[in-house]
Amino acid sequence: MKRAILIGLIIPLFAFAKQKDKPDNGLEVFSGTNYVRAVITAPTNNVSNYQATITSIKDNKVLWQGKVEAHKYTENGKEKVSLTVTNLSPVLWTPTNPYLYELTIKPSDGINQSEMRRRVGFRIFETHDGNLYLNHKPIFLRGIAINPPGRGIPAAVEKSREFALEYVKFMKSIHVNIIRIPDDENWYNVCDELGMMVFGGNYSGSVDEKKPPVDYDKAVAWYEEDKFGPISHHPSLMIYAMTNEVEYGGKLGDAWQRFLKYAHGKLKTWDETRLYIGNAGYGFGVAGDICDLHRYWGWYYNSPYTFLHVRNNSEIIPFKKPVQPITFTECVGNYTGPDGRYNLTPDHKNPGSQLNWTGHAPENEQAHLADEHQSFTFQRATETFRQLRTINPELSGIFPFTILFYNWDTVEKFADMHPKPVTEQTKISYQPVLLSWECYTPQVYAGSSIKPVLHIINDDDDFNDLKGAKAVWEITDKAGKVYSSESLALPEIKYYGAWMQKLNVKIPATLATGNYSLSGKILQGDKVVSHNIYPLFVANTSFVTTPKTTNVLLYDPSGKTAAAFNQLKIAYKPVTSLSNLNANSTLVIGENAAGTALAGQALTVKQFVANGGRVLALRQDSLHLPNLNAILNHPVKNVVIDLDNPKYTPQPRPSRNGYYINPERPDNEVFAGIDREKLKVWSDYTDWDLTQKGFPAVYPVTDGYVVGNKDDIKDIAVLGNFGVALESIAIGEMFNGKGSVLVTGLDLINREGKDPVATRMLTNLVAYTNTSKGHEKYPLISETIRWGVYETEKGVLTGVNSGLMVNPKAILKGKNTSIKTTITAEGHEIAGAPSGFNTRPGIQYVAYGRRAWGPYYLRGFGNIPAVADADKNNNIGKAQFWCRIPQGQRTSITKVWNPADVPLNIKITVNGQSVDQEVKAGETVMVNCPVNSSTVGMQFSADRRMVILETTFK
Repeated sequence: MKRAILIGLIIPLFAFAKQKDKPDNGLEVFSGTNYVRAVITAPTNNVSNYQATITSIKDNKVLWQGKVEAHKYTENGKEKVSLTVTNLSPVLWTPTNPYLYELTIKPSDGINQSEMRRRVGFRIFETHDGNLYLNHKPIFLRGIAINPPGRGIPAAVEKSREFALEYVKFMKSIHVNIIRIPDDENWYNVCDELGMMVFGGNYSGSVDEKKPPVDYDKAVAWYEEDKFGPISHHPSLMIYAMTNEVEYGGKLGDAWQRFLKYAHGKLKTWDETRLYIGNAGYGFGVAGDICDLHRYWGWYYNSPYTFLHVRNNSEIIPFKKPVQPITFTECVGNYTGPDGRYNLTPDHKNPGSQLNWTGHAPENEQAHLADEHQSFTFQRATETFRQLRTINPELSGIFPFTILFYNWDTVEKFADMHPKPVTEQTKISYQPVLLSWECYTPQVYAGSSIKPVLHIINDDDDFNDLKGAKAVWEITDKAGKVYSSESLALPEIKYYGAWMQKLNVKIPATLATGNYSLSGKILQGDKVVSHNIYPLFVANTSFVTTPKTTNVLLYDPSGKTAAAFNQLKIAYKPVTSLSNLNANSTLVIGENAAGTALAGQALTVKQFVANGGRVLALRQDSLHLPNLNAILNHPVKNVVIDLDNPKYTPQPRPSRNGYYINPERPDNEVFAGIDREKLKVWSDYTDWDLTQKGFPAVYPVTDGYVVGNKDDIKDIAVLGNFGVALESIAIGEMFNGKGSVLVTGLDLINREGKDPVATRMLTNLVAYTNTSKGHEKYPLISETIRWGVYETEKGVLTGVNSGLMVNPKAILKGKNTSIKTTITAEGHEIAGAPSGFNTRPGIQYVAYGRRAWGPYYLRGFGNIPAVADADKNNNIGKAQFWCRIPQGQRTSITKVWNPADVPLNIKITVNGQSVDQEVKAGETVMVNCPVNSSTVGMQFSADRRMVILETTFK
C-alpha cells in the first residue's frame, strides 16, 4: 500500500512542476464531489457564455468540456458571474489519493480574453449526526496546530516549495492528516498535492481589524474577498476559522456571537463545501458547524488525565450542547526551545510550568525530562480522545499545539529542523488503525497481575474495515527480550468503529527489578497493522523490605494504617493516648487519624517534639489537617481544588492533588531507591476503567498543603514539592526545638502491596523518622550558587516562598549563526515587555540569574507572576533563603548585575547584618557581607530589575 501511495504522489508532482501555480486574480472555485462552481469578479462585459474544460493533471484526460452559461449578479458592490458544471464523475480528492484536475475557463462569445486557470480537486467536507465527513465518509482529524510559516524560519527558506514539500511529507509520515497553516500559496499547493488536509482561515482575534465588527456585511465581504476567497480553490482546505479565542461571555461575548452567527449564515451560502468554526477555542459551537475547544490540560494547568472529562459533554461545555462535532484545535502545549529545555519565556506561563514538570532537576537532565513529559502528555491526550469515542461519539479531532522540532530561526533546509522525540510518539498515537493501552498501573510487583484494557480504533486511511486480524501482547525488557506472550483473535472492526477488551496480564514472578513494557501488536498474517507499548516498572520482593525500627508508636483509631504496617511487618505499639510519650520513641499518626482527640492532646505532643521527639504524620485531608495543625509550630493549609476540575477558566491554584513530585532534596533517606521517574504517576488501586464514573487513583499526592505564612518556610525542610511553580508541599519536615514533625500528603496506605514505589516510600518515611540521622533543617552549600542553575541551588528555594524569580536570557542556538534575528535585550525580559512564548520557538530563553521579585503570586490561569505589594508604584522586591555552610566561612560574596539604564540599589542582609550598595547602569559588581554563623539566613531587597547572578561563601 505504501508503494502505491508513493507512485501516486510522484506522477502528479512531475506534472505540477510544469504548471503555473500562481492563482488568477478574480477567480474563485468551489468544488463538491460531483460539481464545480466558478465565480469571476469584474468579468468581461457582455459575455453570456464561457468555454470550460476540466482535465486530469495526472494523465491529461478530459473529465468535462463545453459551454457554461454565465449567471450575472452584484455582490458587495462588485459585478460577478457564476459558472456551474454539474453531474460530474471525477476521481475524488482524499488524503491517500490527492487527485487533482485543472479547470480552464475562457469566454466563448468571440471576446479576446486570455483563459483563466485554476487547479481543483473534488471533495466535500460536511457534518452529520455529530461527526465530520469527508466525501460522505466519517473521518477523525489527527492534527498538529503549530507549524510554519510565521514561526521565525528565514522567509526564503520557509516559503520555498522545497521546504514545504519536505515538511508536509514528514508530517504525513508520522500519520498527521491535518495541519494548521497561515495563508501561503506554496504551502497550500503542496498540501493539495500530497494529500494533507488543512485547517485555515482567520486565526486571529479580530475581523478586518475590528473587535467585533459593527458593519456585518462589510466584515462578511472581507471574509469572502480578502481572507477566505484567495484560498478557497484549494481542495486540501477543510475548515475555515472565522476568529480565534475572542470573548465568549458578557456583553462583548454576546456581540461576537451575534456577528459570528450572522456571518456563518452568509458564508455557508458562499462556500457550502467546507465547515466553519466561529470562535476557535472558546465559542462552544454557538456559531459555526463545530464545537471547538482549546484546553491545555497537562501543560500550564490541570493534568492530561483531565482529558477523561471529554467523555461527558456537560463537564466541558457550560450549556446543553446540540449534536455537533467536538474538536480541540489547541491542546498539549509544551514550549521547549532549540536545546530541548523548557523555554523560560518571561512574563508568561512557561517558567511556572517548567517547575511543574521538570522541577529542580539538574540542567543536564532538563531537556530529557521535558521531552518525556511532552511525549507523555501527547500520548495521554490524543489516545484518550480516540478511546473515548466509544462513549462520546461526537469527539472528532484533536490538534496538539506543541513544538515538534528543535530548530527554526537558524535552518537552511528542512533537515536542519531536527524532530523532537514527541514525533515518534505522534507516529504511534496517530496510527490510523490504533492499538491503544488503557492502563493505570505503571508500577507493579513481579508475580502480580495487571488488568489493562485493550482498545482498537479503526480510522484506516483508505476507509477499510479491519478483518482477519489478531492482537498479540508481550512483556518485554528494553532489549526486546520476551518474557511472556498471549494473543487473541479480533472480531471484524468496521471503519470508524472501535473495540475494547479488558485483559488479565500476569507479570512473571522471575523478573528482576527494572523497567519493562507491555508491548502490543495487531497482526494480519505477518503484517504489523499497529503497535504500541505501555511502560512498566517491575519490582521483585527485595525492592521493599521491612525497616529496622525501634519504639514506634502508632496512633491510628481507624486501624487502616495499622493493617498496612502489619502486612509490611513494621514493628509498632498501638497507642490511643498521647499523654505520656517516651522521648526515645517515634510517633506515627495514621492517615486521617488527626481527629479532635489528637488536637486535645496537642500540648503534650508539641512538648514531645520540642524535647527531640520525631513525629511522622501521614496524609490528612481537609477535615483532619486543622487538628494536625494543633501540634505544629507553624500551621499549614490544605488546598481543596481538584487538579482535574475541567471548568474553564481553570480554578485557582494550587490543587490538593498532584503528580510529578519534585524531590527537592533527592539525597534524603525518604527517597532511597526512588528516583524522579518513579514519582510521576502511581498505580491505581481501584481497578478503574473508562466505563466507570470518576477517575483512576493515579496521583501520588491527594492532600498536599502550603505554608500558612511564607516566612514560616524558615522552619520547614521541603523534601518534596509539586504543582505549578512548585507551590505545594508533598513531604515537609517541620522543626520545633530539638525535634520535628514530618508531614506528607502522599496517598500511601491505599497502595500498600499494590504499588511497590508507594510502599517503598512508606517504609522509607517510617525508617527516616525513626532515626536521628539526616534531620537537617537547611541544605549545605559548599560551592558557588549560580542562581537559576538548580543543581547549584541545592533546594534552598521552594516555590513562590523565596521571592526569587528566575531571570530569563534570550539566546539563539542553531547551525546558521549568520542569520540575523531580533531578540529581546538581555536581562530586561521580566522587567520589560513580555515575549511571544511560542511564536518564535527557535529562540531559547534560559535562566540567567534571579531577581528579588517578592512578594508575588501567580496571576490568573496563565501562571504569570504578579507583584503582591499593596503599593503598585513600589518597584522594590524582596527575597530570602536559608542554608548551612561549612565551618569557618565568614563572608558571602554576591555577584549582581544592573541591566537598567539608571543606577539601582541593592540591600543584602545576612543574619541581621546588612550591606547597601548602588550599582551603576550596566555594571556587574560583587557585594560582600559578613557571615557570623554556619547557619545562614540571607535576604535581598532591590529594584526588581536587578539581577542576582551568584552567591559564594568563603
